[in-house]
Amino acid sequence: MVRGLIGLLVLASILLGAAALLLRVPQLRDSLPESALIYLKEKGILDAIGAADGVSVQARTEADLLSDTSAGLVAAGSIAAGTGNQPVYIDDVITGYSTRSAGDVPSEITTIRPILGCRLTPPGPATVIGHVTAGESRMPVGMQTYSDLHLAAAVQDYVDTYRKLGPEGRIDLAGPSYEAYDVVVTETKAPVYLVLENRGGNRIWNIHAADGARIERVILLGGDQAGVANLDAVVPVEVILAPGLADCGIVPAYAPTAGQMADADPAEGAQPMSRAQMEQALSLADAYDIWFRDSFGVRAGESRVGYDVGTISVIGPVPGGDAPKAVWTPVKGAKLRTTHDEVLDIDGQVAPGQDFAARVVAIATKFAFGDLGRLRQGGSF
Repeated sequence: MVRGLIGLLVLASILLGAAALLLRVPQLRDSLPESALIYLKEKGILDAIGAADGVSVQARTEADLLSDTSAGLVAAGSIAAGTGNQPVYIDDVITGYSTRSAGDVPSEITTIRPILGCRLTPPGPATVIGHVTAGESRMPVGMQTYSDLHLAAAVQDYVDTYRKLGPEGRIDLAGPSYEAYDVVVTETKAPVYLVLENRGGNRIWNIHAADGARIERVILLGGDQAGVANLDAVVPVEVILAPGLADCGIVPAYAPTAGQMADADPAEGAQPMSRAQMEQALSLADAYDIWFRDSFGVRAGESRVGYDVGTISVIGPVPGGDAPKAVWTPVKGAKLRTTHDEVLDIDGQVAPGQDFAARVVAIATKFAFGDLGRLRQGGSF
């Protein structure tokens, strides 16, 4: 009883200390991870920041939370990419939003396959094109998909580490996970044709349509694997993954931002882009613009809604007045349509000894003739 009370007092002092620090150093608030901000907001601490007497807190706008870096455009706060790729506050377009996706698994999975060839169904007349791009979202869900190639690469890493460090060596043996990315559709005056472009890895596009929004078709471009969650089952989905785009001679590319052109991080020895690099980047972007325009009627660079690091994009206007916002729905318990590799592992549904890590260790052990200790003796794999 006493120990529990002491624990509560310690927690209270920590929270009060956090509040005091955030009051005195406002910029610290925007440097905290999303999970910490959510927790402090739930505890009512963030609501009080800025209300204390004698404390001056500089107002922040949506633009202040978007950074142009050597990695491209990075959402540094609670903003979504909106029309014209301009930042908007997430709370202005959707209710109940959360980035806590770790471990989420759908209730139903239907396999979809990439189309054969390079021709996609064009949008209908008077249709709004919603073009979303997603780089890194940092929102993994409880699903991994992989092939023998992934296993072979992981076994090689495991063997190399074991040879150097022995049993004490530790490497990440998680399989390639899907990352979630949220798409909010607030356009209600015309049907929406969604083109969702993944810049890499495995992607689950989580769709949230406001009341009155009509989605005509969804096109999934790029990445290793891709799927859609919380999309009406009657909406058709077409897919061309990264290998298919390459086979079609299509290279998704955009004009570099000012941050990417500068690319001057002395700590990493980075240098500004050369004229030749700039010309090549612009040439690739122009070629992609032409293909995109011929396919969907708009240019890729002009229609893009999404950042290189971010979690959510909005297709349509910011709801005003009594206009309803979209309601966020997690991937957990959703109906999912997705492509996948040879093996699809779902958290909590994998037999013991059959997950990615266990497979890697089993292969490495077989290679070592049943005794991992033999790996310390060298050899090649």
